[in-house]
Amino acid sequence: MKKTSTMKIEEKLEKWKDESLFGERSYEKLAHSLYKGEALYLIKMDAVLTVEQNTKHIKKHKLFQTRVQGQIDNETLNKSADEYICQQILTQLETEFFNEYNSFIEEEVAKIASL
Repeated sequence: MKKTSTMKIEEKLEKWKDESLFGERSYEKLAHSLYKGEALYLIKMDAVLTVEQNTKHIKKHKLFQTRVQGQIDNETLNKSADEYICQQILTQLETEFFNEYNSFIEEEVAKIASL
């Protein structure tokens, strides 16, 4: 049985989710899609941070739409395009998440240091 592009994406997302060292990573395949034969995923990162008595809930999400799924027999398509685009979206999501995380930590540490 041939492995489809969807399985590769879901394996990639599952691995990404399992590698989380901080907060919660999750993804969900949505029931609808912009184009027939393609899949739409909601990818999320979520964490609650507490420094001293101050708490911040950071939630970030991105949408990812497959491109070659459903067209696996088309020889002109780059079969790894979905995996590449997915990785770029995961990187953007993590960057946005950790930018907010770092800003919160820096602000709280500066408050503590000024006491």
